[in-house]
Amino acid sequence: MLDRKIEDGTVFVVFDMEWNQPFTGKEYDFEVSELSGEIIEIGAVRYEYQNGTINRTGVFSCDIKPVKYKKLHFHVKKVTHKSNEDLKNGIDLKTAYENFREFCGPNAILAGWGNSDPDMLKMNLKFFGLDDELRMFFIDVQPVFSHFAGERGKQRSVEFAVDHYGIPKTDTFHNATSDASYTGEVLKRIFDCSKTSEVLSVLSSSAIDPDIKREFSSVGASCEKPEEALALLMPSERTCPICKKPMFKEIGEFRIRKSVYALYNCEKHGDIFVRIRVKKNKSGHYYASSIERIATQNDYFLVASKREEFSKFGSKGEPKQENVEEM
Repeated sequence: MLDRKIEDGTVFVVFDMEWNQPFTGKEYDFEVSELSGEIIEIGAVRYEYQNGTINRTGVFSCDIKPVKYKKLHFHVKKVTHKSNEDLKNGIDLKTAYENFREFCGPNAILAGWGNSDPDMLKMNLKFFGLDDELRMFFIDVQPVFSHFAGERGKQRSVEFAVDHYGIPKTDTFHNATSDASYTGEVLKRIFDCSKTSEVLSVLSSSAIDPDIKREFSSVGASCEKPEEALALLMPSERTCPICKKPMFKEIGEFRIRKSVYALYNCEKHGDIFVRIRVKKNKSGHYYASSIERIATQNDYFLVASKREEFSKFGSKGEPKQENVEEM
């Protein structure tokens, strides 16, 4: 069973990947949506948690030879500085992934900058007929950094975080191994520069299971009034979108302008963020669309900031500032 608890001996594997992508307009003998990118590089750095900090214990680097997207997309070439010749030097995905899993070891927690890498890894594994169950928690370091750096609600690059902490730039960016290393050093600085209990709490609450669906959306029927449209997507009792069990209300529904926000808790799957928006269709009627997802640090910040706005200004929200022409 997966365990997101962080204690002495917990292993973090900070990883990053580069992938090639299909050319727009080119025909392929498979459904491109099932392989929107083909992995060409995996880089990772392993850390072990002890006494309030993490220490590096290993580095992994592997080039992978693509079998579907064999020619580099111009965008990928520009960002990674790789060539088509470089793609011929890699090993097959199956061997690369087996080596990566051996490097991770049992019970590791994956981490990375942004949340796209686990999904892309699972997509590649599934497409090529491999076991796509990662069976490891994943932590997106980007919103964790934003939380501790006073940048909450902002999506910053890993280079911004490196500069923020004054980490030496000894390698180029957009290389899987160097990006993983930079992200790992940012995570280490977060530990070293912040209160340990708060870091552990934020990391634990940020850990998600990539093997389960994390976001669910729905659209209500057309109504004459916006309040009626909202009511259709606001049940008297909310159940977890994953396990369908009743949830505990942490921050109940509140409305600001055309949106409703809330935060619930599922005993099994943790905090669930809820947002409902009212829109108008072409016929002039109203309908509501909702999103329920496992809460991220950005979601916590959004709900908290909107709740504060609601407490000050009510459902109309903070008055918009009119532009004042300079004299």
